[in-house]
Amino acid sequence: MTKSKTYAVVDLEMTNPTLDGSGRIIQFSCTFIEKGQITDTFSTLIDPQLPIPPEVQKLTGINNNDVRKAPLFIDVAETIYALLQDTVFVAHNIMQDYRFLNAELERAGFPPLELKGIDTVQLAQILLPTLPSYRLVDLGKYLGIAHDRPHQADSDTYVTAELFLLLQKRAQKLPVETLAKLCQLSSALIYDTADFFKEAYQIKKKSGSPLSHELMQVEELIIRRPSFVAKSERPLDFPKTKAEQKELFSGVIEWRKEQVNLMETISTFLDSKEEKQLLIEAPTGMGKTLGYLIPAAYTATKNKRIVLSTATTALQMQLADEIKQTLTTLLPFEVETVILKGNQHYLDLDKFWRSLSQPYNNNSRLLQMKILVWLLQTKTGDLDELRLTTQQDPLFENVAHTGVLGLDKASSFYSVDYLRLRAIAQKNATFLVTNHAYLLNHASELETDEFELIVDEAQNLPQAVIKNVQQVLDFDEIKILSDSLLVKMESKVSFSFAQLIEQKFVTQEQYRRFQKNVQVLDHVTWELRQRFIERFLRLRSAGIIECPLSKKRFLGFLKENIGLITKITKAHMAFLQDIVAFKQLFFTATRTKQLAQTAELYLLEFFKLADQLATSFLAWANLSFEKLETSTDQQLIWLSLASQETAHLRLHFSYLEGGDFLKQNIYRKFQHTLFLGAGLFTKETRAYTLRQLDLPKETRLLNFKSSFDYEKQATAFLVKDAPNVLQTPPELYLDYLAQTLAELTTTNKCQTMILFNSLDEIAKVYDRLATLGLTKEREVLAQGVNGSPEKLKKRFVLDQDKKAILLATGTFFEGVDLPEKLLELLVIVRLPFQAPNTLFNQVRYERAKEKGLDPFWNITVPEAVLRLKQGFGRLIRTPNDKGAFVLLDERILSKSYGSEFMQVFPEKLPVKVVLTKELSAQVKDFLALAKENF
Repeated sequence: MTKSKTYAVVDLEMTNPTLDGSGRIIQFSCTFIEKGQITDTFSTLIDPQLPIPPEVQKLTGINNNDVRKAPLFIDVAETIYALLQDTVFVAHNIMQDYRFLNAELERAGFPPLELKGIDTVQLAQILLPTLPSYRLVDLGKYLGIAHDRPHQADSDTYVTAELFLLLQKRAQKLPVETLAKLCQLSSALIYDTADFFKEAYQIKKKSGSPLSHELMQVEELIIRRPSFVAKSERPLDFPKTKAEQKELFSGVIEWRKEQVNLMETISTFLDSKEEKQLLIEAPTGMGKTLGYLIPAAYTATKNKRIVLSTATTALQMQLADEIKQTLTTLLPFEVETVILKGNQHYLDLDKFWRSLSQPYNNNSRLLQMKILVWLLQTKTGDLDELRLTTQQDPLFENVAHTGVLGLDKASSFYSVDYLRLRAIAQKNATFLVTNHAYLLNHASELETDEFELIVDEAQNLPQAVIKNVQQVLDFDEIKILSDSLLVKMESKVSFSFAQLIEQKFVTQEQYRRFQKNVQVLDHVTWELRQRFIERFLRLRSAGIIECPLSKKRFLGFLKENIGLITKITKAHMAFLQDIVAFKQLFFTATRTKQLAQTAELYLLEFFKLADQLATSFLAWANLSFEKLETSTDQQLIWLSLASQETAHLRLHFSYLEGGDFLKQNIYRKFQHTLFLGAGLFTKETRAYTLRQLDLPKETRLLNFKSSFDYEKQATAFLVKDAPNVLQTPPELYLDYLAQTLAELTTTNKCQTMILFNSLDEIAKVYDRLATLGLTKEREVLAQGVNGSPEKLKKRFVLDQDKKAILLATGTFFEGVDLPEKLLELLVIVRLPFQAPNTLFNQVRYERAKEKGLDPFWNITVPEAVLRLKQGFGRLIRTPNDKGAFVLLDERILSKSYGSEFMQVFPEKLPVKVVLTKELSAQVKDFLALAKENF
């Protein structure tokens, strides 16, 4: 950044990037930057004198013929060495390129380079904190930098140089206070990347630029100044005439009859005084999201607020983006959107500020620098904006919010706390965007006459009840945490409560009382654990044991052990009160600088353990006699224990069906409830859907038509000679799947997703595909094998040019949007029946029998039909999509229930019944023809 400096942006392509001496350079490229401009470039291919591996040829586009007449590295080493003298070495992943180049220079007889080095990966992570990927090819796309030949060094260095110049400009726009904090933390960065921020700070300091009016300073942090949108005071109706609607949509979206019919239906429903619930199946491609957002926004002008709930936090963010990008442009009035998630999703500013003065590893320091820049942008403090696939770094545990009640009211950050600002914004918000899990646990906070509820992806709501209203009391976890807390209190290794007593932070009496309560939680809870085992699990067998408890048996056991339960309950309540008191003392002591850093760090670790112990007791309320006696029989209570000595005993509380919870706890709190989804019901599953959603039989169910031309866009192939999974030996069945999938994907080189019923099946098929050589020819991504669902989805989307194959299950059956070339071949290996032998399903089936219902036809089949419908829905997402669907399960053709599964397919979709040997060629012919038609 200093004008006289020369930056040498370097990239290498190698036969093998490891530093064990086996790899060689096949291309060296360098782009020079002086005085803020690209001034020169140098690039050469290099003969490595060994074959270039096929995967490297595929990645780089450089083959053995390209380097046959190229110079040897020893012939260009002197030129490279001279060119790089007196420069600052810049690279995207400098750890690899700088070290590898030095190793090759030393092998050629030159001394190692001793240049300052800057890594653009770390710079991009800090200065562009909300991007989903920091691979060079992705950064080029995000920033609009032309990248003609990714993974060729000359193209890569040019893109890296352009990126570096952009990052320089970004850094120069940061407030001087933020740059000062970045400099303090920058020693954690690799090589001399810290110099980048130190120079930016010096330049900014000299310029003396004032702080933007959009920003404000609190302590040493610069954050975005809070702002709120005033709610419209004029009630408005959704336009009724076609001319008015076209005028509203003009320049933003086109007028489409089916979408407008949806809008008018929803507008009328939300104004209705009689109809309270409406269920709409809106197929993919008709514009469902805007179809409900626009009329709902008009309803909100009538002194209403709209709660929008969707299946996941990822979909929640997509929904908020849709409102921001489209609705704010389209509507003639302003809308304010507030995203509602659990406390842990938000940054606690006070905790983050404290963390800056605490010791952390280099990776945590990098994250702190990223957050410092993000604070200049975020209005919400939602950590999901950082797009991290995981938040396992210890920093997040210490800076994530735990709720407004845990805040220090005397803190400088109290008035700008993100959760408190969210509560203020809620009062005037048009939309409160949440997810099903949050809705189910916080609906009571939304109970006023102002709220309307729209449930998108409504098919997920019953399962969300079963998953998220479930509570688990883990006796072994309580024991482990109690023991850890007692050790933490008494340990003399570095610090202990004895020293806090000496410093008059707490009294001896306070300490003894608290210690006694933790000891009760430790020992008495363990005694209760043993009594549970003796009563219910005395005759244990190998493996995991699950033992259902009737309410009568469970209540009887609790009455017999009332003494232990009362003792634990009193100790638990006292423990919670003491923790609140200790935290207030801590806030006061840190604010007045009464605690040394050692004591402060000790207490932070102590509070972390104490909070974990408090969380482990959340399910304890289920042992209340009053709660049990008033609960319905639909609640399922069971014990689980594995056979190993170290296994955890867990007491589970859950609902058997979503409908047992929804009507009483959710719907009655809202004026209207609108349900939408693309895979809600078929003709034969209507009764099942209403039962699962706890809706009366007279509830209207509307089905809107798809705008897709399925006759031209897609074809379904049903393989009639596929082996029956229930009648075929497992090894033979897996061999069939692997061989069929290998041939299908080798013949058809397009983006392919293959959906399974279990992770175990994925792992076994992946191993067989590797043995058949498919993983060498194609990029094969397998859930549970080489990445988490979030990571695999990102790679599948970003690597579409590689025509990847994704083996997946679970969430990939729904809520995954893969339009156009992102997905052209979808395979479902078997009909997606749930495992019937789980305790949960066994109890559900027994309850169904007691009601005179056939579990197979009333639960198993409808669930599988809707699951298949959701899976099929991944294929065609836009009018420009084309794709082939393959089902490798002959039961859809041979079993009596097959006709119900056939209802999943759209009316005009061509459905072909084929033999396995015909499959690959027929899919290839269809895709070729579809390509011509589009």
